[in-house]
Amino acid sequence: MDEDSYKAAYERINTAPCAFEKGILSLKCRCAYQHMFRLADRHGVGCRDALMQQNCTGFLNHLRKQTRFVFKINIDGPLPHNKELKVQNGGMLGVQKLLLNNAPDNEVDNIAGLMTQSIELYGSIENIPYNRIMPSVTAYQTRPKRRGSR
Repeated sequence: MDEDSYKAAYERINTAPCAFEKGILSLKCRCAYQHMFRLADRHGVGCRDALMQQNCTGFLNHLRKQTRFVFKINIDGPLPHNKELKVQNGGMLGVQKLLLNNAPDNEVDNIAGLMTQSIELYGSIENIPYNRIMPSVTAYQTRPKRRGSR
């Protein structure tokens, strides 16, 4: 399957893509509304709740704006893969730390629950104190590159 065919099939199958797909596929985050599927030899994640998908997308868009300055990235379009993992995983770990004092610092059990709590506490996605989440984003360590055998 060529890449164009894969993308067309992916969009047909996954009409509501999860904003945190990379975080979920990295096995650091989980969500009550996630729907995992396989296409060809790849995995994908969809969202089963339209409102939650909007909330998560809005949150990530705000967080990405903040991190472009911190990461010193001045490009239009998506972040590089490792930076996006830092934003998604580090961002949710930061939200979890902000809301739950005794939360584990290496994984997130329910993205939707944290988003709901954040909106209830701060009134909207825009009012979340992103400056208090940023240390978790910058501190998040992605998996080191594998070295090929020679």
